[in-house]
Amino acid sequence: MIAETKELLGRILVIDDERGPRESLRMVLKYDYEMFLAERVDAGVELLRDINPDLVIMDIRMPEKSGIEGLQEIRQINPNVSIIMLTGYGDLDTAQQAIRFGANDYLQKPFDTDEIQAVVKKYVARSKLFSRKKTAQEELQKMTQSLGREVGKTNKLTSLGAASSELVRDLRNPLTIIRGYLDLLNYELKEKQDTTSKEMNEYLDQIENNVVRCADLVESWRALGRFDFSQMQRLNLPKLINDCFRDAAAHSDISFSVQVEGIEDQYEMLGERLQVKRALQNLIDNAVQAVEHTSAPVITVLFGMTNNEIDVKIKDNGCGVDTHCLRWIFESFDNTATVEKGAGLGLFITKKVIEEHRGTLQFESRVGDGAIVTVRVPQAHTALGYFSSPDSMIQS
Repeated sequence: MIAETKELLGRILVIDDERGPRESLRMVLKYDYEMFLAERVDAGVELLRDINPDLVIMDIRMPEKSGIEGLQEIRQINPNVSIIMLTGYGDLDTAQQAIRFGANDYLQKPFDTDEIQAVVKKYVARSKLFSRKKTAQEELQKMTQSLGREVGKTNKLTSLGAASSELVRDLRNPLTIIRGYLDLLNYELKEKQDTTSKEMNEYLDQIENNVVRCADLVESWRALGRFDFSQMQRLNLPKLINDCFRDAAAHSDISFSVQVEGIEDQYEMLGERLQVKRALQNLIDNAVQAVEHTSAPVITVLFGMTNNEIDVKIKDNGCGVDTHCLRWIFESFDNTATVEKGAGLGLFITKKVIEEHRGTLQFESRVGDGAIVTVRVPQAHTALGYFSSPDSMIQS
């Protein structure tokens, strides 16, 4: 039997000129953390540049350079990494000075094993929280810059002019959410610099989810009209739908089900996996939004065949849409309430993606009576004839 490798919780750099404390820390922490050891400040600083640790444990009194000098150098390289100073009895004033220079905590030698494990766990978690926050901010900045570049090109893409306007409207809601959670996170970090909380992790989860949502909208918008034949492959639609359900699994109160008529393998289409997955995910997400305020929310996907075409019906028991609005539901300037939740551009893009794959998309609904979205696409063997050459494609 092959033993499972335990996932380590983070990286720790120990800088101490005394072999005893270095090895003691390594022995105590090596089962939960990846350990790196250095005897001098300069060697430790070089290691820090290479390994980007989650926590630095450093002795205050060392030859050549003191721990205080090392602390100042490390803070110039990485302002956010957690740093714990080790001090002997009688060095309390120096330890307090280290706190003023940016150390997060200090421990006295000889240290208690239980105490060091608890303190290390706390400060590794703190560093990872700061790292996640920084990553979220960087991803948001990159996505915003990409969006700015693409919107600047819309004069060359006149067929996407309406879509670019809707893209800005659809991005407004998740971007507002991201900004709000970043403000909350900054407040929490300012008030609780040395602790982590469940709320902080929830804020970061919300930020990450909404950054992904924005990035997907931008990428889907950019991909319109750029059908990539090299990415065509056989796609098992029931499996893709189950993937979409897993992505929506955070809504644990919703009953999801898939009903397949006949053999599952017959429900294969030919297409770009990423684009088709995004289109189906958008339809599932719209259904999730529709049942938000339903007492017993249910979303059902039914698979059937019509001649050589696959029918995928996505049914929900949600709020529904007023019948007079249905004619505009797939238009890029749809003014129904769903646009404010991000469905406006999403449905516009989804319809375009389905049509690029030689399919159709229909929407049936009444207020208070749920909705049924029907996707109809050719089976893979039938679609091979459609996609045999670029000239056979429908130009959107």
